[in-house]
Amino acid sequence: VLFNFLLTEHCYNKYSKDANVEKNQKENQNPDFRPVSLKHLDRPFRMAKLNLLWSKAVVRLSEPKLKSLFGELKLHDKEEITWKHLRAEGKDKDGLKEADLRKKLIAIMGNYNLLDQVDDVSDPDKARPFKALNEASDKHINKSLFKDKKLNKLWEKAETAGFTQEELLALKEEFGHHQDKIDQYYYLLHDVKDNPEDAEGNSIDDALDKYNKIDLVEEKDPNKDYLDKVNLLREKHKEIRDGYDHLYLLSAKGPASKEFVEPKVQGLWKIALESNFT
Repeated sequence: VLFNFLLTEHCYNKYSKDANVEKNQKENQNPDFRPVSLKHLDRPFRMAKLNLLWSKAVVRLSEPKLKSLFGELKLHDKEEITWKHLRAEGKDKDGLKEADLRKKLIAIMGNYNLLDQVDDVSDPDKARPFKALNEASDKHINKSLFKDKKLNKLWEKAETAGFTQEELLALKEEFGHHQDKIDQYYYLLHDVKDNPEDAEGNSIDDALDKYNKIDLVEEKDPNKDYLDKVNLLREKHKEIRDGYDHLYLLSAKGPASKEFVEPKVQGLWKIALESNFT
């Protein structure tokens, strides 16, 4: 009898109003934000084009197929990120790895009847709205794309200025040429000075202080060959400064550039660009 009484009391407590209120309070304190199904996952990949593809797949595929596709895209996402690191390091110049990744992705799309999305997935402009929620974590990839600090800062602005992928590649080539000029400048600077300071990794502006030292040596040693090198050094310095200005103007042409926010300044800047100021 005592056992039946305790069992009845336990059941009453478990299903009573007070017990349910207590349970709801605990759930409110620790809400479960996990998606109900894979269909509810929002931008689960780091590559924007894969998130775009996923947004199309969730309205077409069943839950089992989505689970299979998710696993394949997760692996492909890692391969794409690895490739981005390689490209930032100047590797895969022949584009073989990039072409291989494209073939793999098309094969995956074919397996799930998503080949009609190839054009959209390959379009950077259409993929841009599907950038990963944790996109900021990828900034380190291009952090040291160039040795010159000022050039890297300018490149970061260019990347967020709204250029297409093709325009960015062309702009990157221009930046690369400018880095070559900076390297040549420092090589000449090392040749002119007996004990050159290590300038790699610094901006070209840091070289201004070195001119005073060169002028002092010039007064003591009026050797013609030496003076020619010093004059060439000055010309190279001016060429690099002009090059910075040129790249700055090119970067400001991006549709999403935030360099000038006042309408009057934007108007003057547009006139300067249209008058072939660059």
